[in-house]
Amino acid sequence: MTQRTTIPAREINHNDECVGCGAHFADPCHPECPFETGTFSPAVILRAANRRVRNHPAGVGYDIAGAIFAAAVDLAGNDQAQALADEARQALADYLVGQWPPKAEAIRNQVVYRHGLFAQLTEIGTSLYGAADQHDGNDPDDC
Repeated sequence: MTQRTTIPAREINHNDECVGCGAHFADPCHPECPFETGTFSPAVILRAANRRVRNHPAGVGYDIAGAIFAAAVDLAGNDQAQALADEARQALADYLVGQWPPKAEAIRNQVVYRHGLFAQLTEIGTSLYGAADQHDGNDPDDC
């Protein structure tokens, strides 16, 4: 196994903010930012995946899981990618099950896949950011 020795360049979201710490692109990242420390959480992976969804079509809809995995590989490296992507997908599934009717619990293992098939890009982005906020302990509706 190879250990990643470099920290990737920070990624900026659609609001011109770092997906790791929220600093405006014209400002430096906070010292605790994952792009400074090299330690990425599932929430950061979810926010970074938003930019990759367009690049992961699924024939019909989008491959959200593929975008999440690509973000994990790009940010954390191959050694940590699978575990980090699994945690991020689980956080997204938890968020979606909480947003959908009670019957969504029965299809928990399919909600991310189905969301990618039937949702528009804006809805997918909202869900990725909502799941990231929920994972960070924030109320997704307040962010």
